[in-house]
Amino acid sequence: MRTVIRAVTSAVVGFFLMWPLGYVYGVLHWPTFHSWGLMHGAFFSAWPTLSILTFLALGYTRLFPLIEDTPLLFVGLAWGLLLTGFLGTGSYLSTSARYALLYFTLLYFTLLYFTLLYFTLLYFTLLYFTLLAITAAIVAVLSFFARHRLYLTLFVVSPIVLFGVQFLIGLMSQPTREFKFLVYYAFGAFDHVKWPLIVALLGWAIGSVAHASMRRPTV
Repeated sequence: MRTVIRAVTSAVVGFFLMWPLGYVYGVLHWPTFHSWGLMHGAFFSAWPTLSILTFLALGYTRLFPLIEDTPLLFVGLAWGLLLTGFLGTGSYLSTSARYALLYFTLLYFTLLYFTLLYFTLLYFTLLYFTLLAITAAIVAVLSFFARHRLYLTLFVVSPIVLFGVQFLIGLMSQPTREFKFLVYYAFGAFDHVKWPLIVALLGWAIGSVAHASMRRPTV
C-alpha cells in the first residue's frame, strides 16, 4: 500500500514539476523542455522522468524506504533528461538544417555561405559527439560505484527513450494507424535512441571492467 501511495504521489508531483522545468528551460533558452515543447509532446519524457526522480527523492523521508544507489540513479536520470533536451527531435542540434537553409537562401554561391555553413555544421556535430562522450564518461563513473550497474545505465537513457515514444501521439490520426506508418515511426524512434544507448552501454562496460579490476586481488 505504501508503494502505491508513493507511486501516485510521485506521478502527481512529477506532473506539477513540469511547470518549473518549463520555466527554467524558457529562461535559459534551452531546447525541448520549455513550456511550448512540453505542451507539444516533450511531456512524454519529462513527466515520467520527474516522477521517477520524485519517487527516488521520497526515499529520504521517514515514510518510505530508501532505494539502493539512489544518489547515483538521481544523477544519471538528471543527466539523461538534460541530454534528451539537446538530442531531442526538433531540438537545438537539429536546427543545423534550418541554419543551412537560411544561409543557402541569403548567401547563395558566395564564399561566406560555405564558410558559415561549414562552421555551423561543425559546431553542431562537435556538440553532438561531445554530449555522447560526456554521457559515456558519466555512465562509466556511476557504474563504477553502483551495485546495479545495468539498471543505472538504462535509467540514464530512459528519458530519451520515452521522448521517442511521443510518435504514439500520431496514432490519434486515422491514416497513421496503419501498420506501415507504425513501423516507420517506431524505426525512426529507435534510430533516434540508437547512439545514446550504444555510448551508455559502452560507459557501463568500462565502469564494470574498472570495478572488477579494482576488486581483483593482487598477487
